Amino acid sequence: MSLETLDTAAVARALSRLAEEDEDLVDAFFERVEEVELPADGEAPGFRVRREEGLALRLVRGSQAWLSARDALSPDGFGDALRQVARALPSAPFPEPRLAAGPWGDPPPPEELAELPLAIRRAIRSQHVAFPMRLTVRRHVREVQVVGPHLVPEPELERFWSLAAELPWGAGWGTLAAPAAEGDLAGVAAAAAAALVERFRCRNAPAPEGRKDAVVVLEPEATAVLLHEAVAHALEADTLARSGRPEAAIGVALGVAGLDVLDDPGSAPEPVRRRTDDEGAAVERRWLLRGGTVEQPLADRSAARGSEHLLPGAGRRASRHEPPGPRSYHLELVPVEGGDDLLAEAEGALLVSQVTRGALDPLTGRFVLDVPCARRVRRGTSADPVGPFRLTGTVADLLSRVAAVGAEARPAGAGWCAKGGRKLPVWATTPALRLEGVEVRP
Repeated sequence: MSLETLDTAAVARALSRLAEEDEDLVDAFFERVEEVELPADGEAPGFRVRREEGLALRLVRGSQAWLSARDALSPDGFGDALRQVARALPSAPFPEPRLAAGPWGDPPPPEELAELPLAIRRAIRSQHVAFPMRLTVRRHVREVQVVGPHLVPEPELERFWSLAAELPWGAGWGTLAAPAAEGDLAGVAAAAAAALVERFRCRNAPAPEGRKDAVVVLEPEATAVLLHEAVAHALEADTLARSGRPEAAIGVALGVAGLDVLDDPGSAPEPVRRRTDDEGAAVERRWLLRGGTVEQPLADRSAARGSEHLLPGAGRRASRHEPPGPRSYHLELVPVEGGDDLLAEAEGALLVSQVTRGALDPLTGRFVLDVPCARRVRRGTSADPVGPFRLTGTVADLLSRVAAVGAEARPAGAGWCAKGGRKLPVWATTPALRLEGVEVRP
């Protein structure tokens, strides 16, 4: 699949006719998506391949915005969308550039898709465990090209895998992975098997008692979800705008002094690494928190327009049918070099390796993390299994409860984010985290 053959120069010339005022934002967004699925057990055999392509044109003028999308890459569709966004009569002459994209590539060989669930089941059996589950595996490929009147960045390509399992007990399980090579799928299988076995072993464990002074140690996968909900969502410009000016958050002490969090799409795993966002703006190595203090909220071009403090580069689109918005892409929590063993002083704490979902109320700042299972810390290591519970609190209170940050960061916590019903993959590289004095509810 390739968008490199698009006549982007002609598209840019056509867009220049829409920009009537200096402050107008105009762009064309071209998208090709391929999803190959290996059905779960019990479903009809055979691979399912879904391919779609299309375009969207956008004009933002002042406080008004117009978006027109088409589910095909064709000169006629481009001309129709251009006239609609320009609010011109259908007969108005507008250029229709050549939009022939490259051919779709061959889907992955069946062996590549089929081997992953087999490897997961082998890894589960190697731990002397067996249980029923319905496992679905998908490979995702997405290519986008953004064109503006004066800006034509290179196309961006993302390749990743998603896994989802329906289990006979509790909530389902799922993860995303971005292996750089076929051999990396062995590591994906091992990590998936370990998570599923942990769910199995904790399936009948009692939930912890509710308390407001719990000690919780979050492993990297759980830390990533926490940071996404409590830091990234809280510092997205559209979220901040609901309660005031986004710039007002800059300089606010939101966490402890040792908390350094940034968003950097350019350092994401190689198969999903980005140089530009979904508006064509160069991505930023953006410090969300430096020393626990807000330094740079996440902003798209609309939020950054006219601001002396906000920087674009965090605009993301769930699809061509949706406008872009400020969203995180690849979160990083800076580890503490030579940091202490987080379990050494956490006797009786809850050790959390998985989180099924998180939610943030943007108006109150209150968040909830749903934890499907955990372990008690005994003598510096994980011990008794613990059943489902919730970790809850306000953003500011929670981030003030960070007692220690781990010394080793690793890629972790990838998952789907569905803010506003717009589903997007998110990635992270984080160490573990210890919280003290937080609220836990069964």
